[in-house]
Amino acid sequence: MTWLLWSAAIAGLAVVLGFFLLARGRGIAGGRLGRIARISRLSARLSASWFGSRLRRLFARGERRKQLDSTARKAAAETVAREMGQMKGAIMKLGQMMSFVSDDIPEEYRAALASLQHAAPAMDFPLLRDVAERELKMPLERAFARFETQPLASASIGQVHRATLRDGSEVVVKIQYPGVGDAIRADLANAGMLYRMMAMFYPALDPKPVVDELRMRLTEELDYANEARSQIKFGELYTRHPFIRIPRVIPSHSTSLVLTSEFIAGRRFADVLADDQSARNRWAEILYRFVFGSIIRHGVFNGDPHPGNYLFDADGRIAFLDFGCVKWFPADMLANWLALVRAHLSRDRAAFRARAVTLGFLKQDAAISEDKLFDYFAYFYEPFEAEGEFTFSRDYNARSFKMVFAPEGPFKGMSKQLNMPPDFVLVNRIQWGVWSILAQLGATADWAAIHQEFLGTRPPASELGRLDAAWRA
Repeated sequence: MTWLLWSAAIAGLAVVLGFFLLARGRGIAGGRLGRIARISRLSARLSASWFGSRLRRLFARGERRKQLDSTARKAAAETVAREMGQMKGAIMKLGQMMSFVSDDIPEEYRAALASLQHAAPAMDFPLLRDVAERELKMPLERAFARFETQPLASASIGQVHRATLRDGSEVVVKIQYPGVGDAIRADLANAGMLYRMMAMFYPALDPKPVVDELRMRLTEELDYANEARSQIKFGELYTRHPFIRIPRVIPSHSTSLVLTSEFIAGRRFADVLADDQSARNRWAEILYRFVFGSIIRHGVFNGDPHPGNYLFDADGRIAFLDFGCVKWFPADMLANWLALVRAHLSRDRAAFRARAVTLGFLKQDAAISEDKLFDYFAYFYEPFEAEGEFTFSRDYNARSFKMVFAPEGPFKGMSKQLNMPPDFVLVNRIQWGVWSILAQLGATADWAAIHQEFLGTRPPASELGRLDAAWRA
């Protein structure tokens, strides 16, 4: 696929998934037609750039032609990334995910979109000052001893600034973009469009409960008071943990639109990619333990796994950031899910299909045999069913994507026969987010042993497992 086609594809996805746009310096643009028009202008600019590049290419040869092609691809990628960063919200989240989940996206695009993980275009600070001072009911100069107007990070729904409290505590302050809540709610009200979009991916799906789940989770992200409660709860679950760290919330300086947390110094994900493989394996195991330990032991999942939400501190711990999208699983659903996993681990095909029916993946009378269903899911269970060490790779992730959206061979058409239970909507982000992060780390470990440890069928088999067990004891 040429860089123009990739640009058009990304722009098209933005139209489908774009819930709102941000006009630089003027808050959130409101009209749906205006938002689509902005994407159309982006596509037109990319097309004009492509034709200009083709024209210059006619008069170039050899290395000069390669250089022109490379320059054009890079410029197009930077244009798309810049526009998605200015749009914020779901469009920016799409860019963040595309920057690391698939090798099918050209390198120029992955590199450009990677900036969206923590350094997207900032909003003019006076707009954010108005929000913060209205929420805190006082000028920033009274609320803080020091407040840096230059952002520390620009997220998809809000912007993060570093500050110092009156007692000398170093903190970070996340302020929601003005108007973003109304724009997202307006677009989420178009349930019909979302139903059709989900039906494209899963024809056998009952879209209403799935879309309702997505709308609920996205709406919750707009409420920083809800995020603060989730962050506090995670902090309680991992108090004084040896390798998992949750920033402390400052309630006195937090509201529904402002969230203040302790400042934690640490390296970004891009920095730890330069560590040696043993260090990367250790970081990867911490990530894995946080995700699956939280789900299996506590019935909760932090549903926004992307590289910008992690800080790697000097003591060998990972600080987990952003608790806006959190899913607490119902007790009966979690019990059935764990029974499903145990059935697969024990190779009980009949029990596996029965649990899949109970959970809502398919109907009892669906034309999918026990063996076919078992073998289809075996691919996704491979990391924690492999004997000995398993290495996450980009190739494995690419094949898993294909298995979900375009299965071939004996599994052709499976996506049209399976349902997506609402409680599993966010769980897909393990496949798309966590696995992709582990692949970038080249993560190697005995994941099966770790998983069995979580399920209580064997003692800890790694140093981190023993540290965690001692802490829990």
